[in-house]
Amino acid sequence: MLLSIITLFPIYAVLVNSFKPNGEIFATPFALPAAPTLAAYVGILTKNADFWIFLTNSILVALGTIGINLLVSFMAALALSRLQFKGRTILYNYFIMGMLFPLSVAILPLYLQLRSLNLIGSLNGVVLSQVAFTIPMSVFILTGFFKEVPLELQEATQVDGGGIWTFGFKVLLPISGPVLSTVTILTFIQSWNQFLLPLLVLDNRKTFTIPLGVMQYQGQFTSGWNFIMAFITISMIPMVLFYLFLQKYIVSGLTAGAVKG
Repeated sequence: MLLSIITLFPIYAVLVNSFKPNGEIFATPFALPAAPTLAAYVGILTKNADFWIFLTNSILVALGTIGINLLVSFMAALALSRLQFKGRTILYNYFIMGMLFPLSVAILPLYLQLRSLNLIGSLNGVVLSQVAFTIPMSVFILTGFFKEVPLELQEATQVDGGGIWTFGFKVLLPISGPVLSTVTILTFIQSWNQFLLPLLVLDNRKTFTIPLGVMQYQGQFTSGWNFIMAFITISMIPMVLFYLFLQKYIVSGLTAGAVKG
């Protein structure tokens, strides 16, 4: 309960202060609003078109990251779990090492690589960078699940004349809903909250994502904390809804392949 309170308190503070006038935030920052007002929300949603640009960019980046990550991770995990080839263990460990590689260490070489590919200032640069840092965890989760699928299913597919791709997309894919949902949720949350990569790649306000948009509001409304709180609250809604819609798959997806039998 104590941990829950510590975790949820910042969300509570942001939410209640988004319904207060600016002066009341400084007077009673943690109390419920005396006279709740939607002025900040109305100002953001109806009087500032930048919010919708930031929201659209974040959605495009998240969808692109999820799509590419699922496709690449699924095929990589399929090969690593169901095929026997020389160097398979080394290749798998190479993917796992990516989970230990901090983003901050890669900033300079990543920037130079993106600049050489003319991807600075492009949402595609953000998508490809995020895919690179989400694949290791996705391959780890999917490979563990695929290894626990009975070998008899693959042999039966081969007897019927099907190859590895037939087994992967017609047998494994239909039964991988929970684990794919888990990978989707983790990728979406990481993409939606990512600040450093968009800050590194994007240099035009029209391409900014939600986290960079919050930074812009902090500069534009230096004393308007109610606008900042309302902006943060609105930006949390898509992530919360996405999580609630798929959260029942998280535990089953993360524990898939963890226990034999």
